[in-house]
Amino acid sequence: MVKFMKRLPAGTLLVPMLLSALLHTMWPELFNIGGITEDFLGPGSVNFIVGMLTFASGLIIDLKSLKTMLKRHGLLMLVKLALVVPISLLYVFFFGQAGVLGISAVAFIVAMVSMNPAMYISLVDDFGEEVDKAAFAFTGLFSIPVIPVLIYSFNGQGTVDWMPIISTIFPLILGIVLGNLDPGFRKLFGGTVTILLPMLGWSMGQSMNLVTAFQAGFSGIVLAILYYIFTSSLVIFDKRLLKNDGVAAMAMNSVAALSTSIPAVIALSIPELQQYVPSAVAQILMVNLISVFVTPAIIRKLANN
Repeated sequence: MVKFMKRLPAGTLLVPMLLSALLHTMWPELFNIGGITEDFLGPGSVNFIVGMLTFASGLIIDLKSLKTMLKRHGLLMLVKLALVVPISLLYVFFFGQAGVLGISAVAFIVAMVSMNPAMYISLVDDFGEEVDKAAFAFTGLFSIPVIPVLIYSFNGQGTVDWMPIISTIFPLILGIVLGNLDPGFRKLFGGTVTILLPMLGWSMGQSMNLVTAFQAGFSGIVLAILYYIFTSSLVIFDKRLLKNDGVAAMAMNSVAALSTSIPAVIALSIPELQQYVPSAVAQILMVNLISVFVTPAIIRKLANN
């Protein structure tokens, strides 16, 4: 099993995730027995694991290499923002909240904004460079509600809560401080990513219902196609202007399963969007499932060129 997982791009994350999702789809209450079992095998450990990975990515950052990391990954994040914000606003302007082809505005916005931190760290661990891992925490900023809510606030809807950004960045800062005060921390936590990726995959699978995803059908597939059409500009920017191989940029092009919770969060402050939440959740989950296969396949080709 381990050899099989290691042969697949991001396999140490994907195989446990898909097995867990299949089990959760067939028996969703299996591990809901409380105590250590539920904390360990249920979905509740995702935040802790992501926090540990964020902390570990901070340990990698040598202050001398911080400029290099920001020069590449910071620019990629800015390109992502410069792309998704106007596209999202134009989608609402032309198609309204109901959207087109069954894809509501909230589903479109959340999908376009999303990045999958787990997929990113797994792929750059296999194909990227050490500096790429340090950008893990920044990808996490695109899987929380802040940016989608910010987009809605531009239209006079919704209010922005900045606390999730602070919560995401704090473990990174702690890792940077400790890693630069004492490089011994880097050795102590050196195997963190390898150990935690299978656990993260399993925990993520425990919040994924495959039946719900496939209910999105045609509209979910269309949304996935739109996602890759628009986000491919990141890879073009990385290769043509930054003169890199495009691996790290492509690793950012995957939708997070966590993003399925964002439509409901947005609807809390904008109640008229509640009617679109069920279909948006199914469509975003479908894009997530498609991207966990498509993105690693593309990255393997990029890495081999």
